[in-house]
Amino acid sequence: MSKVPAPPGVKVGSEAPTIDFDQLPVPEKTLDVEPPASACPPATDTKYGWLVVLGCFFALMLSIGTTTTYGVYLQEYKLVEFPDAPSSLLSWIGTLQFSAMCLFGIGVGVLCEHFDTRLLSALGALISGLALVIASFCNSPWKLLLTQGLLYGFGGSLLYITGLTLPPQWFSKYRALATGIAIAGSGIGGLWLSAATRAMTSNLSRQWSLRITGLVIIGVCGATCSLMKMRFKPEKRQKIVDLSVLCDKRFVLLFLGALFGSAGYFIPYYFMPSYAVVVLGKNPDWGANVSSIMNGASIAGRIAMG
Repeated sequence: MSKVPAPPGVKVGSEAPTIDFDQLPVPEKTLDVEPPASACPPATDTKYGWLVVLGCFFALMLSIGTTTTYGVYLQEYKLVEFPDAPSSLLSWIGTLQFSAMCLFGIGVGVLCEHFDTRLLSALGALISGLALVIASFCNSPWKLLLTQGLLYGFGGSLLYITGLTLPPQWFSKYRALATGIAIAGSGIGGLWLSAATRAMTSNLSRQWSLRITGLVIIGVCGATCSLMKMRFKPEKRQKIVDLSVLCDKRFVLLFLGALFGSAGYFIPYYFMPSYAVVVLGKNPDWGANVSSIMNGASIAGRIAMG
């Protein structure tokens, strides 16, 4: 009967076999029991999460806040610069601001899957700020429609979408509160921007009001966008728009409610300042006061609803 050779490191003699562990072969590769540190997202409800909320607060304060103060510009356009232009055309400038944010937001969601959100928000601050600076040199409603309306909405979408989506990632226990605080930035922005815009248009000009606001957006959002870090990379979607969700009745009802609710949301912001001056006979400063009151009243509701 042939003898089976002993494996390396095992000594066989008359006595019981012994194992020399130093002579045992070492496997070339070992399995990693724990995933790499980069695969583990940071913990939720941390102090850094509140810094992210702070960055999102400023992004929404200046992106949406500027949109809700368009009524002050509309008052200036209708009563001073373009009195013969149709009100519907002038209102389209502000309408395009927010509608472009939502429409371009579909593509921004896809970009967030491939690029750093801090880079995207910085790009949004630059584009939206430059849009207002370029609009300051425009002297016709159609040029303002393309710059203050469409181009600003494109840049604002990069700030708007990242500002909305980042806070829920960083919190579980305080998710509603963190989201509410970030969104309340839009109300605070409209509160002080309305008065500031009225003061700048009265003491300087509409052109300088746009330039200063654009430079503030570039400076403030460009500085705070470094805080807007994504907690984890979302899974890449198979389709940009998944129409299968239309089969869910709850989604359809929620979609229709948001659609019709948003349709009339900005009408008071845009037309109440002009209504206070033309119909009620108040001085132009009253228009900015009405806009500030509406924005200020929305702050508590945004935080409470979270």
